[in-house]
Amino acid sequence: MAVNLAKTDAFTVQAPNGVLWTRKPGGRSSAGDLLRELADLVKDHIEREWDWWEDGRRDKEHERQWAVLAEWDNGAKDPPGFDPDAAATACMEDFDRRMEEQRRERKALAAERYDKERESMRLRMLAVEADAAFFGHVLERPATTVQRDKAEQRMEQQRAVAVTMREQLGDPEAVVDRYGFFPEQRREMNLSSHMSVWRHPMLRGLHESKQRKRFNALLAMRPVNSAAMCSECQAPSHWHSYALSLCLFRGQPEPGSQAETIARLMPGWWDRCFACTAYQIEHVWGASSALPDFDGEQWAAMLPPTLKAIFAPDPPKPRQPVVRPKPLAVIKAGAIEEVMAKLAEAKAQFPDAVVRSGRHGSWELWPPA
Repeated sequence: MAVNLAKTDAFTVQAPNGVLWTRKPGGRSSAGDLLRELADLVKDHIEREWDWWEDGRRDKEHERQWAVLAEWDNGAKDPPGFDPDAAATACMEDFDRRMEEQRRERKALAAERYDKERESMRLRMLAVEADAAFFGHVLERPATTVQRDKAEQRMEQQRAVAVTMREQLGDPEAVVDRYGFFPEQRREMNLSSHMSVWRHPMLRGLHESKQRKRFNALLAMRPVNSAAMCSECQAPSHWHSYALSLCLFRGQPEPGSQAETIARLMPGWWDRCFACTAYQIEHVWGASSALPDFDGEQWAAMLPPTLKAIFAPDPPKPRQPVVRPKPLAVIKAGAIEEVMAKLAEAKAQFPDAVVRSGRHGSWELWPPA
């Protein structure tokens, strides 16, 4: 919201919408403070709360905001007999009614339009498109010519499959899920969950564990538009082309189910979003379509800098060389006259040394304990 200070003085300020606000006696906040809080009120909650990762930060920000607003009066008067508690109750009841109406509408929509086959085809198409994008990333810096040729072949194959599937499917945005939600609606919900259920707890954990590099990288990451989110999990959709998913609410497969068996046999299968590339599974299982010479280091190298800083494993710390103590002198086994003569020379040089038996019948002179 644009801030206009053209018509302000010490006690009155005109908001961008033309409303005049007068500071109450004893108020200490400035006109700039008021305009900033008014602008913040109309911000999208993602933009407003993106960096509120500390415990209790949201409550503190709200308290500070309303402390400023309470110092100003816009001249609006409550109607006669106004009951704030009754108004709040009526507001909540109206909200509940609207939510219930939306739930009924979604239920009716799902009953009319939900098609499991179309839903499955859409998910397969998204995964194939993520596959093609993954191989495109590999081609930016292929490890070998053999790998390059294989990646080019796989990319073209997956692109062709995706085009065919999209033609068969029609508009993927028109495919409702079993609960009556369109992909666009799920993306909006997933962005909110990405922030509150993943980003904020992750930042707190990284801060507490003093992982400064990962913390700073995640903190610097700016919010994406909801259109850039995946409709099936809580990750931005482009993460799927790097084999990254955030299935925050999936839970564990049902005990004894086929899914549990597959998840046990194929680590990473259950945690992968249905719209994510499946290459990681292919590579682990050594399928014929796996890229030659591809490894974890190449995967980490092809990540964008922010994702690399957050998700790539730390490089192994260099092993410190083990410094082993050495004897002051070593006298090899030999004739007694030679050994005695060398011991006498060593005694003159190291009068306090201790003699110990060494390897292969030798004698070693060590500093005193």
